[in-house]
Amino acid sequence: MCRESIDNLYFCGYACFRFRSPVPFLEELVDVSSVERTMTIVELLMSSEQNMGIREIAGLAGIPRSTVQRMLASLQEKNWVVQDPKTQSYRIGLRLLILANTWRLRFELVRQSREALEELGGESGQTVLLLVREGMSGICLNKVEPRRALKLVADVGKTFPLYAAACGKVLLAYAPSSLREKILASPIQSFTPSTITDPAVLRHEIGTIREKGYAHSRGEMTAGAEEIAVPLLDGEGNLLAALSLAGPCFEMDGRLEEHVHLLRKAVSKILVYCAPDGEEASE
Repeated sequence: MCRESIDNLYFCGYACFRFRSPVPFLEELVDVSSVERTMTIVELLMSSEQNMGIREIAGLAGIPRSTVQRMLASLQEKNWVVQDPKTQSYRIGLRLLILANTWRLRFELVRQSREALEELGGESGQTVLLLVREGMSGICLNKVEPRRALKLVADVGKTFPLYAAACGKVLLAYAPSSLREKILASPIQSFTPSTITDPAVLRHEIGTIREKGYAHSRGEMTAGAEEIAVPLLDGEGNLLAALSLAGPCFEMDGRLEEHVHLLRKAVSKILVYCAPDGEEASE
């Protein structure tokens, strides 16, 4: 985390302390030194790519272990930090990363979702994609491909439009309304005969996606390819990313409900990193 971001966050914390604003992790602080200690802990976790234990944090921060434990408990209460139930170590929560640093948020999404993506790929036998929105496009953050010749291939870092295929449409459906309107008002390129190019039809499709909680497409970007995608939403309904399964239509046919179930199970596993005490986050 850059020094400027830390300073801005520190200022916000100090201001909230002085004016008694109900910011969860500052409610029990009693003096400025407590704010400084809290931000030192946050900065340590932000700068580490690995989980950290209470002993390690206390040693690096020069803060008593009992104080570190109490402050981490306050931070954890509203998911600003998360404790690994197996190792009892701590990591920064995705909720805080959303406010702090886009690059680090994406790094953590890839790191924390890897096991779930591999498990999903093994259960489905199809290509698994983790995707995020970047401006008016989507971008592939990570993938897991089946070990066979016939598969859907997608490269990490590849960009794609938000109006075609399940992965793009689910990102569009949960994007800010102003961005949705801008894209719907822009020219829509046809990739195959199945690409939805009518803004009115696409608008209705977006409403259906939000109602059902998943997007489905057949041959919209690539002829013969089918895809199902679901959103990863934080506890306040903000879009973190999208997760999708993609493969040949003849292999995906008749398995929509099964694949939606597998995707939602994987999302719950990923979002457990955003929930306290290892509890599953709500979908």
